[in-house]
Amino acid sequence: MWEQFLAGAEPGAELRRRWRSGLGSRADAPTEVLLALLDGDEPHFLYRRGLPAPVLDAAVEHPSKRVWGPVAESGALSPGQWDRLLEALAGRGAGAALLALLREMRDDFAERGERTAVGMARPPGPDAAAPRTPAEIAALADTVPDIPAEERTYGLRWVGALFHDPDAMRQLAAHPNRWIRRSVARAPRLPADVAARLGRDEDRVVRLFLTESCADAPAETLLDVWSWWPGSLSFPGRPRNHPNFPRDGLRHHAYDPRPRFRLLALDDPAAPTALAVLLAADPDPAVRARAAEDPRLPPATVLALLDDPDLTVRQVAARHPALPAATLAALLRDPATAEDAARNPAVPLPVALRMAAC
Repeated sequence: MWEQFLAGAEPGAELRRRWRSGLGSRADAPTEVLLALLDGDEPHFLYRRGLPAPVLDAAVEHPSKRVWGPVAESGALSPGQWDRLLEALAGRGAGAALLALLREMRDDFAERGERTAVGMARPPGPDAAAPRTPAEIAALADTVPDIPAEERTYGLRWVGALFHDPDAMRQLAAHPNRWIRRSVARAPRLPADVAARLGRDEDRVVRLFLTESCADAPAETLLDVWSWWPGSLSFPGRPRNHPNFPRDGLRHHAYDPRPRFRLLALDDPAAPTALAVLLAADPDPAVRARAAEDPRLPPATVLALLDDPDLTVRQVAARHPALPAATLAALLRDPATAEDAARNPAVPLPVALRMAAC
């Protein structure tokens, strides 16, 4: 089958573009494929975090700005990779202004990484000192203005400087000011009693910040926040991808009247294949899309989902590795489905490499 696919007609420009875009979007794309994509027209995947080190190494030494530019802007380069990028550009005669701009970008990323956690405000200055004693903590906390519940906030940096101090976290978690409690909830780790207290906080945003930032967020808080929070780009996947998110027993939500809870049913490791088939026919497209990505789904059901009335469901089904090879090859030849089919992990490596090099 795949020999016939490779021997078929040369793809047009649009089909080649869709193949490359799909291959670059694969979270598990092999390093060899990503390296082959560097010479394509639109290597947008280079803005992604989590790229393999060999891909970043090759990108910083690539002669084209459309390759080294995205990785420089992504903030993913190590100090050594920044050095190699600047050295390579200087060796190719890059102007002093460009090199100075890139050094400034490098330094800004380094400074940001050292001082700014996601969801936390920047520190007031290099000489600002965090309070040390309970009295100093209480005095500084009392200077924080009250804010309305709907106000968007960053965590206070002086609270962040105390994240390592469990007694300070206990003291501040009990403070009546919601801005203080929201700041505590941004701690990456908290004592169990503090996490439990914040998990029951009357302020929704406290509970949200806890599920986004803290590894100790309680399971019941994660499930509660899931019921009303659609997610954000700053914390992709939260709260559902939190390690403490409850999974055992979720299959019992398969008949929940709320679609957001029905789609959780397949996150239960004990959910049977029959449940995946059932939810593939759910009236809600978000639930069907969740079923379409489930590895327990049999090929016949995946094939049926390729004709689903909802575009997202069809796109997810095109990425399912249980698709028969002949069907997957046909999807790859159709510009309307080629991009999603190229994201399918069942595409053999030699085929993916040929597609990337087209």
